[in-house]
Formats: sequence, structure tokens, C-alpha cells
Amino acid sequence: MTTESAVAALTTSTTALITAVGAQQTTVANAISAFTTVTFRVNTGLNNVDNTHDLDKPIGTLTQSALNLKQVSLVSGVNISTVNGVSLLGGGPLVIVRSATSLNKVSYTDRATLRSTISEVDDSTMIDGLGLFMWVNSKDEPDDDETCFTTATGQWLLQAPAWDLIEAWNLIEKSVMDDWMEDEPNRLDAYYAAKTNI
Repeated sequence: MTTESAVAALTTSTTALITAVGAQQTTVANAISAFTTVTFRVNTGLNNVDNTHDLDKPIGTLTQSALNLKQVSLVSGVNISTVNGVSLLGGGPLVIVRSATSLNKVSYTDRATLRSTISEVDDSTMIDGLGLFMWVNSKDEPDDDETCFTTATGQWLLQAPAWDLIEAWNLIEKSVMDDWMEDEPNRLDAYYAAKTNI
């Protein structure tokens, strides 16, 4: 190897080394710059921290607008419902008991009684002599004066007929059947007489 070639190889190696060291310096310089930027942000941000207690901080406009829409207080029977006369505000368990004795009951005198009586929507009511009715605030069913009675604001719909109403219906069928059966022996005799004459 000649001196010139050795110097050229050394120059190439030195240049490569300088380039590598320069690249490392750039990487280190970038890391130092990024660290300095983050440190500056943290230090600047710490100076802007509001140490006010949460309860003492002002409320934002959107939060205040949402709060303004809420009602001030609940008043039983005014702006909150009661169930069977028991307030929902009591905090205790709400027990809803339904039995035959807890049904609403209406004394029926004539059809005008039902046409002037209004109940809670979808509430069942026992109407003396007619049966179990439900009051609805619509007028979808035809008024037939037996299973449907229309009021000014809704309808009474028969859910289950009373036993005395069923008995009354059966009386009509029984009287027709009795009339038919009364003549049955005569019809039977006439039938056999006609058959024997053939």
C-alpha cells in the first residue's frame, strides 16, 4: 500500500467518523431541545394552575343553563305523582297492593251513571251489576250500552261481566229454550206419527 492510498483511506474513515458523530450530535441536540420545550411547558403551566377549591369555582354558562331548567323542589301530588295516595318522596319502599277489595267501585243506577263517571286511565273499576270495567281516554270502540259506554272524554270498556249480568243474559236464553222445549214432546209425537203412516 502506498502512502497516498493510506492517506486516502484515512481521510475516508475520518470523514465517515465525523459524519456519524455529527448525526449523534444532531440527535442529542434534538433530545435536549424537546426536553427544554416540555420543561418550559410544565413550568409555564404550573404558574397558571388555579388552586381555587372546586366548590368556590364559577359555573360555566352551559352548566348554569342546564341547572336553570331543573325544578326547584318536589311537592308530593303537585309536581310528582302519588301511588294509591302514597308519596314517592318518602324514601321508603313503595308497596302497591291490588286485590278485589282495593278496586274502585261505582254504584250503577242507570247508563247516565257511567256516562258521567271518569276514572284514572287504564284503571279497573268494579261497576255494581255490570262487572269489571276499564276506563280509557280514547273513543275507539262502538258504544253498545252493554260492553262499552262512551263519556265526554273517553270510554268504559267491559273486561269481565258480573255474575248477575251473566245470569240475566242466561235468563233470555233459558226462556227461549223453555219455549222450544215446551213444544218438543208434541213435535216428537208428530214426527213419529208421520213416520208410522208412511
